[in-house]
Amino acid sequence: MFDVRKCDFCGECLESCLYLNFDKVSGGKALKNLYQFGEGAWLNKCITCFACNEFCTKGARPFDLILEHLGKRGDYVNSNVLSLIQERFSPKEPFQAPKVKGRILSLCTVAGNLPHPPEGRLFEGLELVRGRHFFCNVLFVHLGNKSIVQEKLPHLVEKYASFGCDEIIFMHDDCYTLMTDLAPQYGIELPFRPVHLFEYLRDKLQELKSNVKPLNVKVAYQRPCASRLTPWKEPLLDEIFHLIGVFRVNRTYDRENSMCCGQDLKGLVKRGDKFPYFQDDNVRDAVASGAQAMVFLCPMCLDALSDKCKTANLIPLMLTDICRLAIGEL
Repeated sequence: MFDVRKCDFCGECLESCLYLNFDKVSGGKALKNLYQFGEGAWLNKCITCFACNEFCTKGARPFDLILEHLGKRGDYVNSNVLSLIQERFSPKEPFQAPKVKGRILSLCTVAGNLPHPPEGRLFEGLELVRGRHFFCNVLFVHLGNKSIVQEKLPHLVEKYASFGCDEIIFMHDDCYTLMTDLAPQYGIELPFRPVHLFEYLRDKLQELKSNVKPLNVKVAYQRPCASRLTPWKEPLLDEIFHLIGVFRVNRTYDRENSMCCGQDLKGLVKRGDKFPYFQDDNVRDAVASGAQAMVFLCPMCLDALSDKCKTANLIPLMLTDICRLAIGEL
C-alpha cells in the first residue's frame, strides 16, 4: 500500500525509471498530481516492473499508488485480453490436496516453460506441486490489475496450508514475492515459511560441494521484475555463483538498475512506448560486459529473451540448469 506519510514527492523514483522520461522535478509533480487529483496521462507508459518501489529509499511504495490508479482506469490492457488470460490460468477442476511426504517445491504454472525439469541430485526428495491451482496471479499486476491477485490470494494460501508443511519452496520468483511482500500488504498471515529457490539451491550446493566442478564462465544475470520487492535475497545468488565457479559480470543493467525482460505474452500485451524495444539494449549490455551466457531465474524471462541471446552468441541458461551443469548432470 502506498504510504503518503513516507512520501515527500521528491521525484527520485520516477527520475530513476528506465522507461519514463521524468527528471526529479517533473517526477515529483507527476506523482503528487496522481495522488491528489488522480491525474496521470503518463500511466499507460508504465512498464509495471515494480522498480519505483525499490528506488524509493523511504519505503513509500510509489508503484502501489500507480497500480491503484491503473486499476481504477481499467484500460491498461484490453479487457478482452485480460479476461482471456484470466480464463487461461483458472483451474478447470475442484482442488484436491495431493498427499505429500516430504518437502514441497511449488512450480506454479511454469513447469512447461522450463527447458529441463527440476530433477537429479539437486532436487532429490522434493515433492513437486504445479498447475493452475497453484498459479500465483502476479501476472495480473503486470497487466495493471491488483484486484485479481487480492481475491485469489487467500484461497491460494489455503491450498498450500492444506499440505501441513512448515515450509514451501518456491521456484517462481513471482510466487515468493506474493507470499513475502504482497501477502503482508494485504493483511494475510501465512501458516508456513516461504523459501526462495536461491536459499534452497545455496544450501543444496553446499551439501554437494565435493561434486561441484567450477564452470569458470562469465555470466550476465536477468533479474525478474518481482525481485524488486524482495531485494534482500540478492546475496544468496552471489553465493550460488561463487559455489559453482561463475563470475557475474559488472554491467549497466543489473541489480537495482536491471531491465524488465519485455515479455509480451506472444504479442498479446505491449506496455509503454519503449516496450519491448529495450530488449536489444539489455542483451547488448550483457555482451559488451564480457558475458558468455545469460542466466535466468524466471522461465518467462527466458522465453522473452532467449532468441535475442542466441543471436548475440550469448548462451541462455536457467539458474537450475547451470547449477546442474556444475555437478555434471547436464
